[in-house]
Amino acid sequence: MKFKNSFWGYFQFYYSITGRRLVFSFSIGILVSVLDGISLAMFMPLLEATGDAAGNNSQQSLGHLHYVTDFIQALGFSLTTGTVLGIIVIIFIVKGFFKFIQLSYQVNTRHLFMKRVRNMLLNKLEALSYKGFLKLDSGRIHNTLTGEVSRLFSSMNYYFDAAQAAVMLGTYIVLAFLANFQFAILVAVGAGLSNFLYRKIYTTCKRIAMEISQQGNSFNSFLVQAIYNYKYLKSTNYLSNFSKKIRKVISETEMLNRKVGIYNAITASVKEPIIMLIVVLVIQVQLHYSGANLTSILLSLLLFYRSLNYLMTVQSYWQSFIQASSGITTVTSIINEMEMNKEVTASNPFHTFRDKISIKNLVFSYGSNRVLNNVSLDIPKNKTIAFVGESGSGKTTIANIVSGLIQPNEGEILVDNYPLKDYDLNSYRSKIGYISQEPVIFNDNIFNNITFWDEPTPENLKKFWEIVELASLTQFINGLEDKELTALGDNGTLISGGQKQRISIARELYKNVEILILDEATSALDSETEKVIQDNIDKLHGTYTILIIAHRLSTIKKADTIYLLDKGNVLEYGDFEQMLQTSKRFKRMVALQEM
Repeated sequence: MKFKNSFWGYFQFYYSITGRRLVFSFSIGILVSVLDGISLAMFMPLLEATGDAAGNNSQQSLGHLHYVTDFIQALGFSLTTGTVLGIIVIIFIVKGFFKFIQLSYQVNTRHLFMKRVRNMLLNKLEALSYKGFLKLDSGRIHNTLTGEVSRLFSSMNYYFDAAQAAVMLGTYIVLAFLANFQFAILVAVGAGLSNFLYRKIYTTCKRIAMEISQQGNSFNSFLVQAIYNYKYLKSTNYLSNFSKKIRKVISETEMLNRKVGIYNAITASVKEPIIMLIVVLVIQVQLHYSGANLTSILLSLLLFYRSLNYLMTVQSYWQSFIQASSGITTVTSIINEMEMNKEVTASNPFHTFRDKISIKNLVFSYGSNRVLNNVSLDIPKNKTIAFVGESGSGKTTIANIVSGLIQPNEGEILVDNYPLKDYDLNSYRSKIGYISQEPVIFNDNIFNNITFWDEPTPENLKKFWEIVELASLTQFINGLEDKELTALGDNGTLISGGQKQRISIARELYKNVEILILDEATSALDSETEKVIQDNIDKLHGTYTILIIAHRLSTIKKADTIYLLDKGNVLEYGDFEQMLQTSKRFKRMVALQEM
């Protein structure tokens, strides 16, 4: 998404999101502005003409606006007080009708705008590659989806309001010129000169708005980290020190907001005195040097004072727009970054695999650090494969590549001899279940956590209880007062680690996966709970293709094949007994853990 820092550039940006609705909204806004101007402009000319039946002085006092009264008389209406007031009432009624249409349409347009921007961001986030996601700060993503989108929405509101006020301003200026063009020119020149006073303020406010957005990113980043690591920070008394960083950001942000508030106070307080000074000077010049008619000056003054009010309104809304316009830069920036880092995937849907997944000559590096070095291995269907080795040996990287999260620098992944890159990765991942050391539990009840918010239809409930039995959760759930509707708390704070793991396993089984990846799934559990989880995994042996990343070697005794990795290389492989007999290193690892 691109935009130019100009009125037309902003219009093009909003138009790219809302389409023709924006044009219609502006068009009807112009109509309302014209009606508003005519309704006021006609009031004095018509009353003037009514009081001057002969019309001898009306042309001089009304300027070019006498054409309005001429037109009404040409239609066959006499300029009586009743006719004047009737016409004014009709104009106000028509204006009110179109004003209602305009405001109602703007509400719908803004609603559509907000919905499309948020959906656009979510679509970009969904299409973002895992590698691209790691490049983005989580606080920035959070701040953009919440604060900056709201700021962007506010910018559109202020833009609409400023544009509407500008049209009203233009309408009254034109009418003032028609009443007394000399007076109007002098006031317009003075108002234009006064506008230079605000340019520096606008520039400064825009710079401060960008700084506030950046501070918002920092605030959200620190806040997310504080909440995610609350237990650690609280238990170590680091929370007070970490809070100082957040307080510093809050203080800096509010100082910037204070500066903006002061600038707003300056512009709001000096506008009207400056305008009135200009008007008084112009009236003096007109009366003493040009001999203008006082009635035409007063009429033009009425119209121009109205227009000057709208000038102040335009300046006020535009300043508010400038302050909110940082949302445009922030939102478009992150959308463009997400677009640049989106995941490249084919369109062929993945259904199942029948034989095996093959890793051929796999090479992967994080920057200059090579993690996998020419690795080749097979993962047969419905077999349990384990990866062991020291931290940094490449175990998790293999799992991430098999799940399609990251792409190898060299080599390929073949599924039944077809390259994985030729499949739609999302449909492939729908067949993968991932259980990590820290299981993902959502702040909802057990049923929604396992079914991922499926409807509780009889069929889904039957499937739910079958999966619950398979994950050895039946006794636990039946022992709860609210059964499957029991709330689990934020990240599962109301249940134990073993229960969280079993619920995690149940969720993956519920979605009919074919491949289960267990990344240190039992390393954070006590021995008794670990045995329960291990029994669950053993029940799945032969039914699912299971990839286990483990430090605790006792959990992989029933694995069909164990791969020992070291510095990105496969040193040895075989089943548990074979590895004990043929691999001194594996045997030593087992002995150390048994000690």
